[in-house]
Amino acid sequence: MNLSWIKINTKIKKFFILFFVYSFFIILGDILYSNFGNIKDINYNCFKFYNLTADKKEYHYYDFKKNCIATESLRTVAPYNVYTDENGYRFSGKPRKEIVKNILFVGDLQTYGYGITYEDSFSGIIQANLDNYEVYNLAVPSYGIRMYLKRIEDFYKKNKKASHIFVTLDMTDVVDASFRWHDITSLDTPVIKTHRAVKEIDSWDKIKGSNFKGIRLLTFYTRNFFRSIRKNFLINNNKYEDIALKTEVANFTYEKINKENTPFLTNESFNLSLNYIDEYFGKISNLAKKNNTELYLIIFPWPENLIYGQKIFNWESYTNEICKKHRCKKVLNLFKDFAVIKENNPNWKKLIYIDQDIHLKRYGNSILANKILSEIIFD
Repeated sequence: MNLSWIKINTKIKKFFILFFVYSFFIILGDILYSNFGNIKDINYNCFKFYNLTADKKEYHYYDFKKNCIATESLRTVAPYNVYTDENGYRFSGKPRKEIVKNILFVGDLQTYGYGITYEDSFSGIIQANLDNYEVYNLAVPSYGIRMYLKRIEDFYKKNKKASHIFVTLDMTDVVDASFRWHDITSLDTPVIKTHRAVKEIDSWDKIKGSNFKGIRLLTFYTRNFFRSIRKNFLINNNKYEDIALKTEVANFTYEKINKENTPFLTNESFNLSLNYIDEYFGKISNLAKKNNTELYLIIFPWPENLIYGQKIFNWESYTNEICKKHRCKKVLNLFKDFAVIKENNPNWKKLIYIDQDIHLKRYGNSILANKILSEIIFD
């Protein structure tokens, strides 16, 4: 063997020795940090799933864990923290005020504040601007009108009172009403058909979860860093296609319902959904009246509504009708506000909505928050 190969072999051996030594100390340090450092378990969301059986059929529903702290991430936004209180409601993480006047916000992803910090959501903005009210955000991602009623019922069962309830209705509620959530007579909660496939945590998963928190956090933020670089690269090279500009969920407002345009809906299921929304909003209204609570409806356009309009089905007219029918106080409507922004700002989509998404950024939420604050302050 010549001298050059000996040198190469020596360098390779040194490399592997250093690699294993550094790896050993990194792993040892992470184990010590995870077990003796001031760090809690890492959660990437606060969901808790429940499997139920009725008439030999399988169902499930989900809620939020109580007193949970999680770090959520979305493809096009930086990771953000989520906190839930002792009731499993998302909130700021700060101690609640003991105040009789409570405001309830009910809905799914938009009301929850998907993709943003709680401080940037409309409920968070309102909480920061009202000293004599406590805000309760009852929203859970992908809930529907049946679960909105259930959340409000549960709130009142805790012997709590509310001065105002704001219910957000959007396009996903149409699909959720007829397909996703169902009432089963023998069960005390709306459910989704089939059990939730929840992976059982084996001993190795438990070891990873409790001993390698530092590495998991590093992996989490590294992945999101490279996602951000990829998104910016696509934008700068004109390869960025905003998938939120036309969806298969909200296009019933401007396209006829058929298998090609609206695979989630048929004419029959669409009409059934509208009837369910009408029925359950009526139940929410009756519950609010029984508890001397003012009831409001919130609606906002998806980006495609601002581009293609509502020539087939007018969401504004529909929500105004059910509000009038069930005597809600008012519909807080963002369609015209956002249309004005679109007419005056070439980058209106980036200003109002999260990238590649239909959910609102702080600016869009602040417009809604100001409308809500005006109603509460001058009520």
